Amino acid sequence: MTDPLQEIRRAFDAFTAQARKDPTSGDNLLNEAYDQVETALEGTLTRELAHLAHKVYGYKGKLGWAKRVQLHRRYLEGDLDDKERFWSWWEMVDALAVLRRSKETVEEQERLYRWARKVSPHEFALKALDDTTQARCWKAERRLDEWFQLYEEAAQILDSPEVSRYRRCSFLQAGMEVSRGFGGDTDGALRYLDAMEQANDDPDWSGHFRFWLAGIENRLLIHWGRDEAVFNAAAEEARAYIDAQLEKRDGGKSINIFQLRWACHNIGCCMLWSGRFHEAAEFLEKAILVEDSDAHTHFFLSAAVWAGEKDKEKTLRHLKRATDFTLNTNRGMIGRNFLNEYAFKNVRKDAEFRAAAGLE
Repeated sequence: MTDPLQEIRRAFDAFTAQARKDPTSGDNLLNEAYDQVETALEGTLTRELAHLAHKVYGYKGKLGWAKRVQLHRRYLEGDLDDKERFWSWWEMVDALAVLRRSKETVEEQERLYRWARKVSPHEFALKALDDTTQARCWKAERRLDEWFQLYEEAAQILDSPEVSRYRRCSFLQAGMEVSRGFGGDTDGALRYLDAMEQANDDPDWSGHFRFWLAGIENRLLIHWGRDEAVFNAAAEEARAYIDAQLEKRDGGKSINIFQLRWACHNIGCCMLWSGRFHEAAEFLEKAILVEDSDAHTHFFLSAAVWAGEKDKEKTLRHLKRATDFTLNTNRGMIGRNFLNEYAFKNVRKDAEFRAAAGLE
């Protein structure tokens, strides 16, 4: 007798392997895995099935996010250990947030936090509040002050030796980005930025790069149009890192390609959002040269090129490339981004641009 979980894994693994080779193909394999998941869920929901279904749903766009909510609501009704319950509950809150179901997100995140305070105050409770997508929902519900009240409550234990360096830095990063992005509190954002960089004081720590880059990004986004000297210093620090890594790579030395592409992409996006379009294009082009693996890099590059150069041929090429990357995993994403991107405000009805963005 065939094992349903084995068949799901076979179809899903085949899909992901095919998608790595050609993002425009593999729909049949993904749909096969999805249909098998739906059939399997008619029976008992085991731990293995819950995790596998969660992965498959992640490739089904908005439908998949809604399916994740249903999956985790059902899974949470079972007898789960604390770690498994936190995983499932957090993922459900995240799916609700992505779907912009703000009222449900706020209610479930507060419940999750209160439960986490009792079972794991130094890990689960801090993680329960460190996601900016979820915090956006509190802003939408006009309850951001209440989010900060929970945040400050959780922060009381931040200096405890039981809090890991990673959890401390991640929590401080969330406070920084929510203050900057949603709260309009520059002073608060800078305070959390300083605290995060103080906690991230060991260059040999495995998590150092992640929070170093987060610090650079937020210094750029906080100081553009506010303090040009600080902005330029942060940009130069990022550029020095990227150029040094490229020099090592070109010299045949081993480097972390993932981190290099990550830095090029994220700094390029910061430059785009800061109105530095030529610099944005420079960094984003480097990201693609390092590793051409992300639809968003091509999309933001297309926006930077159009805003800075008005090079229609180049813009359309990268916009089409971004659309091709996402055909089978999140249909319509680039089209939605195109309609919301300020750089394209004057060409949103242009047939060529709309076709490149997958809207025609």
